[in-house]
Amino acid sequence: MTKPMHTVRGRVVRTPLAAAVAVALLAAAPASAFEFSRGELSGSFDTTISYGASWRMQDRDDNLLAKSHFDPTLAAQIAALQAQGRYLDAQALQLAARGRFSANRDDGNLKYDKHDLISNAIKITPELKLTWRDWGLFTRATYFYDFENADRRDLTREARDRIGERFRLLDAFAWRDFTFGEEGTGTIRVGNQVISWGESTFITNGINVINAVDLSALRVAGAELKEAFLPVNSVWASFNLNQNLSFELTYLLEWEEIEIDASGTYFSANDFASPGGSYVMLGFGTVPQPVNNPELFWQTCFAGPAGFANSDRLGELSARYGQATALQLIGAGCSGAFPRAPNRHAKDSGQYGAAMRYFASALNETEFGLYYLRYHSRLPLISGIAVTGAAPNTGRYFLEYPEGIHLFGLSWNTMLPWGVAMQGELSYRPNMPLQIDDVELLFAGLTPLNIAIPQPGLRFRSQLGSYGFGQEIRGWEEHKVSQVQSTFTKVFGPGNWLGAQQIATVLEVGATKVWDLPDPGVLRYEGEGTDTGGGPDISTGDLRNPFTQRGGFPTSFSWGYRLAMRADYNNVFGTAFNLSPRLAFNHDVNGITPGPGGNFLEGRKSYTLGVEALYLNKLAFDLSYTVFSGGKPFNQIHDRDFASFSVRYSF
Repeated sequence: MTKPMHTVRGRVVRTPLAAAVAVALLAAAPASAFEFSRGELSGSFDTTISYGASWRMQDRDDNLLAKSHFDPTLAAQIAALQAQGRYLDAQALQLAARGRFSANRDDGNLKYDKHDLISNAIKITPELKLTWRDWGLFTRATYFYDFENADRRDLTREARDRIGERFRLLDAFAWRDFTFGEEGTGTIRVGNQVISWGESTFITNGINVINAVDLSALRVAGAELKEAFLPVNSVWASFNLNQNLSFELTYLLEWEEIEIDASGTYFSANDFASPGGSYVMLGFGTVPQPVNNPELFWQTCFAGPAGFANSDRLGELSARYGQATALQLIGAGCSGAFPRAPNRHAKDSGQYGAAMRYFASALNETEFGLYYLRYHSRLPLISGIAVTGAAPNTGRYFLEYPEGIHLFGLSWNTMLPWGVAMQGELSYRPNMPLQIDDVELLFAGLTPLNIAIPQPGLRFRSQLGSYGFGQEIRGWEEHKVSQVQSTFTKVFGPGNWLGAQQIATVLEVGATKVWDLPDPGVLRYEGEGTDTGGGPDISTGDLRNPFTQRGGFPTSFSWGYRLAMRADYNNVFGTAFNLSPRLAFNHDVNGITPGPGGNFLEGRKSYTLGVEALYLNKLAFDLSYTVFSGGKPFNQIHDRDFASFSVRYSF
């Protein structure tokens, strides 16, 4: 069941969620199988059952794996050269070693080989709607079980809870319709609900941020949008003063975070800030990780030398180097790990907003919208606590969610010539928190050790400055950020060049502008896949930094586009099947958006080719293939092409 559409002056104005569903290539909605009524009480009960599987279709790229994965003794070799004062030789060894300068982004890559199942799940999603007079109730829940991931011991319990097995109550809200004045109508809703504002289609981080998203739910083959948007407990009211002017008010009763890919899952590209992550590795990819499963980190690294035997890497390393050396390598990994402290979640209160929509018949029948929202960050930002002793692992990092972000928005929705529908939006945040480069943050956390380091070249340097023992380090700064995006939709009817009943083509173009972003020489912000520091390296005086990172840091302006096409062929070959091939193409054209969750990474592309066969509007089969490319060396998933199959039945 989709969100009801609004009608203004006899024309349908799509709400953003309905637009997203329609633009998700006009997928046919299942027919309601069971409707009932008794007196003034009526309702419907819909259920969707699905099975889906996905496979990895590409070999790993060695350049996306830590150097220590190929040679766990590399850090010891480098240390031996440095002890002799041969720093340039140590740098040459590190540069020549196979792999990347980070051990913090490859766990998900290592756990799944080419042609491995990455998901193998069944799912059921029931929905109930009841109406009585002007009152109504709507509930939706979902349950899935993934046979591939539910019992994986190399995943943390938190990761298995996300992608292995889960029951979740989604929507659960009541509403009442009412009238006021001579022609005013309104609705009030209370409970867990999805509130969709703005006109975004594919590109995120615009106006539509009230509800968080479960990214893991979107990764399951056959996933539907309604299963990924996380309803938030809230009060929402709309007031239609007349056919042209309406207002909306909302107050959120709780805070929800975006559920990013858990550590070690197939699509994860961050091992330490994702759910289940428990430490971040120092050493720029040369120090071996102490454990494969982050859940074992504390009992391995903080139980004394005897704890090293708790590592799930002991058998693997012992087979290669003998047990004594294996224990030394695990100990080195523990010494080179910065532990994670508990998350600092945002509070539930202090989130509210208002919207106004006006239908201007004199301006080409265009609907305009104005929005204001005060909310807390849905995405985590990383901050730290400086070391409290001589060992690097006495420092900590933690995730926090800055509060009180202000959002101002403008949207439009109209028709252009030649039957092209255009919708778009402009959003502005005067205090958007942006993530500072994690290398600068980690080095800042180590600066208290400088008092015991006489050699200047070996001291820890950070653009954030120097800190005292145990001092907190904020890893983000607020900036003025604007984003504009516009979607163009054209539907070609019968007689088109592909001989289909219809072809839907959707193009969304978007751009992000950070108005006051400092030069990277002053302060570097987090860009995807930037592994080393952007300052001097060993060859230019900083003996801690193996290589000067010259690219990949965020730019003040970035843009890209998303293109999707779908053709519908009804009753193919005289059968009851409708066949719908589709193509989706994403391209980040220029610039790099700062994190967290930046939209654009210059040169990054993805392609999806798929086909759906729908039988009697109830049974659907779907097959697709997705390719990731471009944006090297910073695109963290350019080696994770995958294929998916799903079957879905609605009744």
